[in-house]
Amino acid sequence: MFKKIFRFFLYFLAFLLMLLVSLFTLPSEESVEEKQNRWQTNLSNLQALKFENQQDTVNRLKVGWAKRNISPTKASPFAGYGLARAKSAQVHDSLYVRAVAFEKGNQKIVILAYDLLIAPPLIVQKLAEKMPQLGLKRENLFFTATHTHHAIGGWAEGLAGVFMAAGYDEPLTAMIVNQSVEAIKNAIVNLQEASLSYSQADAPEFVGSRLHQQKELLDTKLRYLKVVKKSGEKACLFSYSAHATCMDGLHEEFSRDYAGEAVDFLENNGQKDSSTFDFAVFSAGMVASHTPTDFGSHNYEWTQKTGQGIAKKILENDKTNLQTEKITQFSIHHLKLSMGETNLRLAKNVKLRDWVFKSLYPYPEIYVSILRIGDVLWLGMPCDFSGELMPPLSQLAEKQGLKLIITSFNGAYMGYVTPDKYYDWQHYETMELNWLGKKGDEFVKILSQIIHYSSHSH
Repeated sequence: MFKKIFRFFLYFLAFLLMLLVSLFTLPSEESVEEKQNRWQTNLSNLQALKFENQQDTVNRLKVGWAKRNISPTKASPFAGYGLARAKSAQVHDSLYVRAVAFEKGNQKIVILAYDLLIAPPLIVQKLAEKMPQLGLKRENLFFTATHTHHAIGGWAEGLAGVFMAAGYDEPLTAMIVNQSVEAIKNAIVNLQEASLSYSQADAPEFVGSRLHQQKELLDTKLRYLKVVKKSGEKACLFSYSAHATCMDGLHEEFSRDYAGEAVDFLENNGQKDSSTFDFAVFSAGMVASHTPTDFGSHNYEWTQKTGQGIAKKILENDKTNLQTEKITQFSIHHLKLSMGETNLRLAKNVKLRDWVFKSLYPYPEIYVSILRIGDVLWLGMPCDFSGELMPPLSQLAEKQGLKLIITSFNGAYMGYVTPDKYYDWQHYETMELNWLGKKGDEFVKILSQIIHYSSHSH
């Protein structure tokens, strides 16, 4: 009897060992040849985009905007913070999809900004199917998100989607897609000749690091575009790199976090006056390892202090005379990237096998979105991108005569991208949520090439 139990125990251990070996492996460095081949693939993809720097001096820029509510109307799941949250029907401040349409000549570009954790790949796929009815293609769309961790879920398939967005809810997904279509339609209807200005302000007091105490390494800039229609209506499209995580993780109300406070203050400023904007859009910036400064407050007191503080920076900066952009350059591209095997690690030397990761998360394709309006170059990233990678890129862009904005959550998503020097740090951003491996320097190299190809000098 004992021998049978012992034999069964050995078989069971052997099965577990085989299972572990089949699911997990040791992280491995790519060979020099593999890296070079991948680099050549990405460079070829970039060159194939055929950037055209012909200047359109005839057609005037037109801009229109609209928003649609995507708040839940019944008990719905949250996205963010994993599985430890119940459904809720409580809405503190409404969630929206905001659309800003740009038109110059016969070309249209639409920026879509979601009050969601990310711009979900599944939403992008389903929305792309509806674009022909609007005379648009997927390629005309540029996606961003506020990255609030108190927005609705239900927009992701696969087991990983359960952890990210509490799984897939078809009615919720359809609602977000349909409201996106309506926002785009109305933004296009409201197109009107407009001028555009770029500006930035420093806001170091509202952001800190999750990884260290060296604040000088962080991206503390508040970047924004000001659009003024011929009618006098004004819009502000702005970006900041602090995570929208002022709310307590288990707080069961839907909210836009500090991003919503900033938007509402810009649009109202307590009361409508000439200093406010008619429309404001927040896009999460380079948020990897960037956290909102903890003022010792919680929930809405914290979101208000951060959001209104950022909005006041913009309103104060807006009192200066902003230089109007000459909009002769107007284009959008999406650069498909090859980044090798996935690299989700559970420990320093234990990673999930690539085929296992892709069976759990069915959205592994990634790309960089490249939007050029005048001398403004706006890059959308398929990840939580780190602001610590910005300095060499902003310096290069400035040398090339470009004003650079980088935002995260462009409609693809593959985890966190942080500086390579943090790769072996024991932190969830650099371990479990780093799905691409040691790729910080490689992204800087790719984005540098994008800046070069987008510039006047090319």
